[in-house]
Amino acid sequence: MITLQARKTGTILKADAIWAGPGRLLRNAGMRIEGENIAEIAPFDRLDTSPGPVTDLGDAILLPAFINAHTHLDLSHLEGKTEKGGSFAGWMLAVAKARALMLVIEKRTLRQGIGKIVAGGAATVGDVSVSGKSALLLARRGLTGSTVYCETVGLEPADAKRKADRLRSTIEGIRSKTGIRPGISPHAPYSVSPELFQRCLALADEFDLPLAVHAAESETEVELLVRGRGELHDLMSRYNLLPPGWTAPGKRPIHYLDALGVLEHRPLLIHCYQADASEADLIARRGCSVAYCPRSNAFFRRPADPLYLLRDAGVNVALGTDSLASNDSLSMLDEMRFLHQQHPGLDWEAILEMGTLNAACAMNINGGELSAGGPADVTAIAPAPATDIGERIFGAQASVLFTMRKGRQLRA
Repeated sequence: MITLQARKTGTILKADAIWAGPGRLLRNAGMRIEGENIAEIAPFDRLDTSPGPVTDLGDAILLPAFINAHTHLDLSHLEGKTEKGGSFAGWMLAVAKARALMLVIEKRTLRQGIGKIVAGGAATVGDVSVSGKSALLLARRGLTGSTVYCETVGLEPADAKRKADRLRSTIEGIRSKTGIRPGISPHAPYSVSPELFQRCLALADEFDLPLAVHAAESETEVELLVRGRGELHDLMSRYNLLPPGWTAPGKRPIHYLDALGVLEHRPLLIHCYQADASEADLIARRGCSVAYCPRSNAFFRRPADPLYLLRDAGVNVALGTDSLASNDSLSMLDEMRFLHQQHPGLDWEAILEMGTLNAACAMNINGGELSAGGPADVTAIAPAPATDIGERIFGAQASVLFTMRKGRQLRA
């Protein structure tokens, strides 16, 4: 990464190319930044450079700063410590046991995770957090457009009010102390009771907050919800996580969420690897978005890949890294590179959109494109040696030079 010189007169950047958004690729281009916003983007020979001086980035490519639609910063201490290709239920157990360690190392873990997010080209993140403590650190590091979705779990109906009260306290703390937007994440249809879901929806309405829900993530989740059996069922039974008298709803995950009224609130649906055609169509009809994490899916060596099913149904698909418990890095550039390798027929602009405009839409925030008058959220890429623009951005040798949020370079 490089360090830009802070200038009172603003910042003028010259680059080999600027991709400002779909169909807006400029060659030999420049960008003039004044304060927090972009003042001008143009071919460099037409750019007003009178405020000067110019920072010439050579063959760099400027892009809208990436938006990581889904991660868990509080699991960053699990980097390299989970088994690839293992069962989902076994992985869940390992993650649950690791949560206890977080009480000791949480702040350090969060700092490291945020640094990796920035180093990978993202200036905004959708973080699912148990404690909500990532909000203050995100604010201090300048990732002020981020959303921290406060997570809750529990299938015992009698516990719903207590858990909702705890959520309320966390939400109020984030709003009053950080400036970061909180959200609510009732974890998943197999881990949250109907009563707790309803209380989460009521809180979201009261505070006008976004929702994020993990759904259709694994085959064993589908088996649990539809038939009330399988590996996940056995694990939850062993640890007394299923309350007495619990019965399976008899519905697939997305249909079950719809029956509970959750989809009416247009939550960000996380993963959806096991969604079938009827669920993809339902997601689209309800106007929900999906946070798609392809390297996390590959971590579990799942044969199902819902990308084209979701896109063909008209679903807005955003890109996320998930956590270091199921990924090798938190780099959005790495995530896009992997997607480019796995789906060579997918247009390079479509991949960039998933990590910029689509992610902004999924999180219901501004951003994801570069325009005069808009925020100077910028990522600079040192391209790989190639002639094709997609290969230049996603090639193995491409790297992030810097990431900027509102005209200020973020520290990795």
